[in-house]
Amino acid sequence: MGILLIAALLTGLVWGRAQAIAALYGGLVALIPTAYFAYRVFARRKTQDPGQMLGAFYLGEFGKLGLTAVLFWLGVALFAKQFLALMVTYAACLLAYWLVLAWLGFDWTDEKKEF
Repeated sequence: MGILLIAALLTGLVWGRAQAIAALYGGLVALIPTAYFAYRVFARRKTQDPGQMLGAFYLGEFGKLGLTAVLFWLGVALFAKQFLALMVTYAACLLAYWLVLAWLGFDWTDEKKEF
């Protein structure tokens, strides 16, 4: 969320309000489907069996892809002239997920890692 706001603010300062709104929308295209996926997968009871968890994962991922497609379609319709700002902010938000994952690493048992 921080990257979304920083990118929109910097875009607005450099290129103007229309570009900033497009950049904000691009960040929301990354944020909203991810939040939907997290809700679908992790807002479940802990007593849920593995089959239900897997089903929730697949439904959440399909919903995320569909929501992303609809939001991009709407973004093209609304921000055709500012589409570069939308895409750059979207890419920056997605890159942030991967950078955090790389920083955390895949070894969740490493007790030396500071958060």
